[in-house]
Amino acid sequence: MEKKYSLMPDRMVDITRPLSENTPFWPGDEQFNRNLITAADGFVTSGLKMSSHSGTHMDAPAHLAHCDITVDNIPLTKLILKATVVDCISKKVIGEDMLSGLSLQGKALLLKTASSVSNHTEDFMNYPSLTVSAAETAREMGIALLGIDSVSVDPPESSNAHRILLEASIPIVENLMLNEIDPGEYLLICLPLRIESGDGSPVRALLQPIIPVDLR
Repeated sequence: MEKKYSLMPDRMVDITRPLSENTPFWPGDEQFNRNLITAADGFVTSGLKMSSHSGTHMDAPAHLAHCDITVDNIPLTKLILKATVVDCISKKVIGEDMLSGLSLQGKALLLKTASSVSNHTEDFMNYPSLTVSAAETAREMGIALLGIDSVSVDPPESSNAHRILLEASIPIVENLMLNEIDPGEYLLICLPLRIESGDGSPVRALLQPIIPVDLR
């Protein structure tokens, strides 16, 4: 009998980094800024200025100019899905060996690195990243999405992992907050803003441990 999985909001963990003026941003990108406006009638609203890749965000395939899947056209099956969290805290460079023995077909692969421990308080551009072979292996294993808690899947001098994944229509989520998450199997809910023809978007990302429900 096939087992189904239920949503249990009380078991969900928010793995989204808060957005503020202190949020690290990629050199040359738009820094997040919130302009608070108080109207005469007592209501409050805000003007927001930021990059489409601010904070915890999703790179759509269209982050590459020659790819045509924009953030508003990513299938929901790639936004709400099973996820495998892998502990890579001891690795500055994440190689294909970290994926050995995993079953990843149709799942999100989430990589927990030392960025979850340091919380970007050290050298911002000295972060863990993937090797080309790790990105190729993840693609060949059939992942639907790749997420990482560092600011990029690539080292600062490269864009190879981005190209390997995005050209295979695999969205990338960066800047996750996985410090409270143990390695294992989860349900991931990761929803970007529905920005028409968007190259990317901030997301609200949630993880829930998978709790099988036997419907017999």
